[in-house]
Amino acid sequence: MKRIVLLLLVMLVVPFAQKVHASNIVIQVNEEATVFDNRSGSLEQVGTLSGGQTFEVTKDYGANWWQIRWGGNYGYVDKRYTTVVPTITYKNTVPSVAKIKDFIVATKVTPIYDNTGNKLVQFATLSQGVRFPIYSRMGSWYGIAVNGRLGYVHSNFVKEEKGQDTTDTSTKPSEKPKPTPTPPSKQNGYIEALENTVLYDLRREQPMTIATLLKGQQLEVSSVGDETYVQVRWGKTFVYAEKAKVKFVNTPNYKNSGRDLAVNNQFFIPISGNSEIYDRTANQLQPFAKLDTNRRYPILRKEANWYVTTIGGREGYIHSSKVALDRGVPVMMYHHLLKANELGRFTNVSTTMTDTQFANEMKYLKDKKFETVSTADLLRFMRNEITLPAYSIVLTFDDGLLSTREYAYPILKKYGFQATQFLITYRNEYSPAEQMFNYNDLQALSRQDMERMQDVFTYESHTYNLHDMIGNKGKMLLIPYHEVVQDLKRSVTIIPGAKAFAYPFGQYTTNTIYAVKEAGFAMAFSTRPGYNNPYDDVYQIKRLYSDQQTSLAQYKKMVSPYAQ
Repeated sequence: MKRIVLLLLVMLVVPFAQKVHASNIVIQVNEEATVFDNRSGSLEQVGTLSGGQTFEVTKDYGANWWQIRWGGNYGYVDKRYTTVVPTITYKNTVPSVAKIKDFIVATKVTPIYDNTGNKLVQFATLSQGVRFPIYSRMGSWYGIAVNGRLGYVHSNFVKEEKGQDTTDTSTKPSEKPKPTPTPPSKQNGYIEALENTVLYDLRREQPMTIATLLKGQQLEVSSVGDETYVQVRWGKTFVYAEKAKVKFVNTPNYKNSGRDLAVNNQFFIPISGNSEIYDRTANQLQPFAKLDTNRRYPILRKEANWYVTTIGGREGYIHSSKVALDRGVPVMMYHHLLKANELGRFTNVSTTMTDTQFANEMKYLKDKKFETVSTADLLRFMRNEITLPAYSIVLTFDDGLLSTREYAYPILKKYGFQATQFLITYRNEYSPAEQMFNYNDLQALSRQDMERMQDVFTYESHTYNLHDMIGNKGKMLLIPYHEVVQDLKRSVTIIPGAKAFAYPFGQYTTNTIYAVKEAGFAMAFSTRPGYNNPYDDVYQIKRLYSDQQTSLAQYKKMVSPYAQ
């Protein structure tokens, strides 16, 4: 009798196990991967999957793409950023099909968290404007079913939207939700400017002027949901016009329709006060918008001597003589500052420069109205979550030296600039609180120094105690992997919240990058020369430097947003 019961159990369990585990491929994301929606006929970013996370695939979609479930529809992930693995590594699977009444709409890039462990772990994001069915509610958190996995998003990042009853299809792909109409309606599909109307990017803390829609000109509407603003598409994101300054019309009076999402990953910067973009469909140049001269604009294509960009569903032409190709955001690397009469043994040392040279460089940045950007905003820029002004720069200092207190801090404070220090935290941990500056020595900042300069500096990691050379190699490359991770995690105990890392001596390998990621850092800085653009590798950020032989003219060319 017992043998019969056991046999029946095996017959019941085995087919079920095959149904659950054998139907779908499982992938692991090697680095952050974008999720695209293709229903509009072109690829539209709707979110991202976090590096190191695993996901089930609903379909092998040809040579280049995986298909996954995404908010009641499908999303597509580039295979190049993934590896096929045996099984999923998470526990927060959605246990059953649930009735869905309402939705969230992401008001900004929205992190999605797994809460099954001792801390929240981000495993994906929603792009701004993406609508997603609510699976559950828990205080200030919304639960959403992401490809059969339960994730939580905070109410600060989304707004709730009422909808019709439907079924969450994350675990039942055969059942599709009833579509809810999305704004705008046919009756208000376009806006017409009642006066010259500014178009704003609202993704940063302060609104950024992107362009001015000229009086009487029209653009296609993307959303009318906000009380104050109407949303129109700009490349792969959105800009906003004040509703009070526009009227809604049923049909457009223009013919130069364009596909905003078809822009590539190249940008131009207007360099002339005459920065209008033109409609060329009537065999004449008709300006319909004016661009800001301190912004980057996506390039749709080039035609002869004209660059074509797009905004609000319209193609705009600007002559190549009026623009320059954007080369990306420069990150400057500094170390040690001294007065000219203090140089001594540091004369002609590449990591040391005079306070006068540094002051002249900062004055130039101020005169040219550069914005000094935080490493956090640089990360968002490189993930294509925000745009930055054309005249943006990131200022970094390696090693956490006391000379930055003496010379860099007062100059930066004078100009209202911000900068980042990468600290060898063992040295800062044991540095005396009230130490006199000795220009003959290399001294480390104390914790008290760091606290006093928080209005200018943020602090990130340069290891806890791995900043040493053994022969011609850095110690970080020579010790066991787990010891590297342990050291990096220890460095953060001195600077809680640190998310950026700088490789000692600029040396790193693939294993080093893995260790930096495992230690919890979201980005890492190299000493490779160059500029940084959206979708560049955020664990190999390029930097530039000037030394005692760098003239101010050379520095000006170095930091320019375009080649001169």
